[in-house]
Amino acid sequence: MNDDLKYSLDHIPEEGLKIGIEVKADLLDVDGGNWPPLSGVRLEGTLERTGDQEAVFGGRVLGSFLVEYHLGLAQMKFPVEEELTVYFQPAYPEETCSGDEVELGGRDLEVYYIENDGVDLLNPLRDQLGLAIPMQPQCPDKCKGEDPDLCRRLRVGEGVGSEMEGDPRWTGLKEWGKVES
Repeated sequence: MNDDLKYSLDHIPEEGLKIGIEVKADLLDVDGGNWPPLSGVRLEGTLERTGDQEAVFGGRVLGSFLVEYHLGLAQMKFPVEEELTVYFQPAYPEETCSGDEVELGGRDLEVYYIENDGVDLLNPLRDQLGLAIPMQPQCPDKCKGEDPDLCRRLRVGEGVGSEMEGDPRWTGLKEWGKVES
């Protein structure tokens, strides 16, 4: 059953199954969403059975997004290294067919359902990567401000700082408060 990221419960050994796999971005089917370009996706960790019909995956997701930084001056790779813990359990009929509200606990937020006696790591992987997309990436390293001219000067290595007099609108207040002796 090991096509893509699907693993049969029967094929998970008692000591757990070590997973270290490169995942092609097209397998994640993220083109339909508004995702930045994704590369170097890797899933590492251990898949263990925790019961007759339960399993847990603990590991990490690695990859990088090609993002345009906040001021639009450059596109750079934004590295992703996220911890991933996922619990798999069977879907009980009352959980899937009921229209009643159910209060979720902390562990329930990381639960995926076992389908056809197997676990599929594709959806948890896609979900974790989606959560790792930066909402408003800031310029790296030197560029700390939101002034495009300042960022441009920093990017090309021009000096910034003391040669600037400041905002000319404040010149009228320059001498204010000084005591004449």
